[in-house]
Amino acid sequence: MNNAPHAKTALVVEDEMLFRLEVRELLEAEGYAVLEAGNAAQALERLEGAVSLTVTDVRMPGAMDGLMLVQEVIRRRPDMAVVVVSAQVTPRPGELPDHVPFVGRPFLESRIREAIGQAVAAANSAGS
Repeated sequence: MNNAPHAKTALVVEDEMLFRLEVRELLEAEGYAVLEAGNAAQALERLEGAVSLTVTDVRMPGAMDGLMLVQEVIRRRPDMAVVVVSAQVTPRPGELPDHVPFVGRPFLESRIREAIGQAVAAANSAGS
C-alpha cells in the first residue's frame, strides 16, 4: 500500500466480503489506498479527511442503507466523490443526486472505472 501523504484514499462500503475485495483490488490498481466498512455506521466512522472517494452498495445491514449513506456523506463532505453499486436494487429517479453515478452488478471493470472518473470530476468541480 502506498503511504505517501498525497495518496488517493477510497472507502468501500459493502457487507459482502467477496465483492468488497473485488472493488478493493480494482481501486488499488487505480492507485488508491483503500479503507473498508461493512455497513453505513462503520463507513461514517471511517470518513476522515484523507478519504476522497466512497464506493457503496445500496443494501446492507443496519439502520442506514447505501442511499441514506450517500445523502449523509454528501452532507458532511460535499467535495466527496461517490459511486453507488448494487446487484439487487436500482435507484429510482431522484433517489441519488445527479452527480452520483450508479453501476449495476455484475459490472464490467471499464464501467466502474468510468463511474469513478465521473464521480471524481463532479467532486472536483464541486470543490472548486
